[in-house]
Amino acid sequence: MMMMNQKAFAILIGTLMVLSGVAYYLPLGTDEKQIVVPKSVDPAETFGVRGTLVEWSFEGLRDVLEMAPQSTDIAYWIDLNASKSLTDAAMIALPQSIGLLYGGQLYSTRIERLGVARFNNTWSEFHWIQPYPMGYDGLVIPYKGYMLIPRGTDLVLAMGRPALCGPQEGIEQTIDVISGGQPAESFTLVDESGGDLQLAALGSGGAIMPLAGGYKEFNLNVAQSGNSSAFDLVCRCIQPTADTSQRMKDLALKNDLQYSIKGSEGELSGVVSEEDIQGVLMELLGP
Repeated sequence: MMMMNQKAFAILIGTLMVLSGVAYYLPLGTDEKQIVVPKSVDPAETFGVRGTLVEWSFEGLRDVLEMAPQSTDIAYWIDLNASKSLTDAAMIALPQSIGLLYGGQLYSTRIERLGVARFNNTWSEFHWIQPYPMGYDGLVIPYKGYMLIPRGTDLVLAMGRPALCGPQEGIEQTIDVISGGQPAESFTLVDESGGDLQLAALGSGGAIMPLAGGYKEFNLNVAQSGNSSAFDLVCRCIQPTADTSQRMKDLALKNDLQYSIKGSEGELSGVVSEEDIQGVLMELLGP
């Protein structure tokens, strides 16, 4: 369930630059494909340069899907401020992401909320940081008014709220959606109830999906339970296979959870302790 390969991680870490206070953007309508921007700490207005910043609500998984292309087969969102134990468990159980593993090295401030979407054999990450403008030096590649900042040979950044990070192909497809293209609309189980960790997947994505894709649609919502260190967990599947239903039943029995089936939908729910959350997530999100 990797979102990217080890080569891309290695290139990113080997080529990270120091990022500081303010982003500098080029005038819109420039014909040059790559332009060198000198490093500076002055306000952008000093140079009269402009570029489109990403501006999108980022309160949950639905916002990620509104920026993700129609072909998205798996996406997740996590509030990294909510719980250290949940964040630690997510780093082990969730599909790989730059933001989870190397978020502290990407910007001059930490990532507070993170989203990831996979589509068309590529992917895009969404990083919510405060303050959101960034400084940079090096090449920028204009695309539909947004400035793509290369990081190594495989990755680019596009600044804003949230900042976008990923392969150029993935970021361009995300910008296409933000600019009015067709978003992901196949995820019917995603609701507005919120949660500190939210994930959705389609069984059509194949065996690399959670529970090996044994369903039409999969949705997971995890939230800290009141003032306690435990977590409320709800996992729903549309048209789970017999194997998927049995795996969820076994998981329920092992962790004192409830599993029920209503019509074509199976639901696993209950309270998971801080000590058990990593193991439960690994069983649910593994193939």
